[in-house]
Amino acid sequence: MKFINVFFLAASASAIAIDRGHVSTARSTGLEEAASLLSRHHAGRPANGQSNRNGNGNASKAKQGGNSNTGTVAAGNTLVLKEVNGVPGNECLTFRNNGEIVDAACVNTAADRQITPTTLNGNSVLRVQRSFTAGFRPDLVDVTACVGFNGTHFRAEDCAASNIELVQFDGTALRAPSGACAQGHDGAAQMVVDTTGANCATFQSTSVTPTAP
Repeated sequence: MKFINVFFLAASASAIAIDRGHVSTARSTGLEEAASLLSRHHAGRPANGQSNRNGNGNASKAKQGGNSNTGTVAAGNTLVLKEVNGVPGNECLTFRNNGEIVDAACVNTAADRQITPTTLNGNSVLRVQRSFTAGFRPDLVDVTACVGFNGTHFRAEDCAASNIELVQFDGTALRAPSGACAQGHDGAAQMVVDTTGANCATFQSTSVTPTAP
């Protein structure tokens, strides 16, 4: 009888061991299958999305960098104008005490050689850098002077004066809105104007540091 009980106890223990082994095997198999599914699901994806974040960051930086070197064109530079084929050794436009324009030596630091392209009421004008005195041009004392056309001559005029056309520099020529242009100079090195605008002198510009009037 004892032998039979021992036999049944041994058989029960074996059955329990087999059942636990089966459960362990099944659990292990299930985990392996789950791991395999996860591996296939994430195949080709960057871990934690790190690569995508870096990629987007680099693209953003590249876009910002592409815009960082955008150049700009300077406006309102003070200029000295040199007449091409002007009076040898005296080719630069100069404002006399009376406001008339003549060819004289190119002294870039002299205020009476300097003009500054700017705008007035939306129109392009040339502001004269030098100042004037009451003994020669009382109308230009304590006002802003521009290059103006009075119907016959280009000279310094009050920017706010009536019946005066304000002259512009188009990069090569000096022109009034009506079409008149600086033609060159006469025997006394004084500026000559072609009122038809057919024969215009060419000028080269040099950017300079403005000199106090």
